[in-house]
Amino acid sequence: MSTIEAGQKIPTRVRRTLDVGDFSILHQLTWFNMAVHSDSEYAKGTWFKERSLAGPIIFVVADGLVHNADTIAEFVGNAGYEIYAYIGVDNVKITKPVLFGDTLRADAEVVDFRPTKNPKMSLFLYQNRTYNQRNEQVIEYTTTMMVQKKD
Repeated sequence: MSTIEAGQKIPTRVRRTLDVGDFSILHQLTWFNMAVHSDSEYAKGTWFKERSLAGPIIFVVADGLVHNADTIAEFVGNAGYEIYAYIGVDNVKITKPVLFGDTLRADAEVVDFRPTKNPKMSLFLYQNRTYNQRNEQVIEYTTTMMVQKKD
């Protein structure tokens, strides 16, 4: 059984290329339909020159890359824990726009792992930095999860 320590890399397994269909579905599901995201004629006049993915949706895709195939569950599971609750997200920074055809990949790293007052529970913090195909960071944030020691 492994331990969880700050600085450990969390393996991520997938990349995701986002196309026009992804943009349309994601924006319709979330109602992020500002003109820069939903109106291609309007977007031509912006510095992006085309529709861009809304920041909160970039977060959802980036977080999905880290959680794909239960990556986080497996990582904490190998140390004898299971996810109990997704507590929160801090310090979200959108650092570049995501445009049609961008392929995203995530790099995740343990920030902290510490016990709570309950001896079966610990707080697990990891940072996600997600990059496009040009290796430009598009988002970063820190997630806090509560994990429970397996019986």
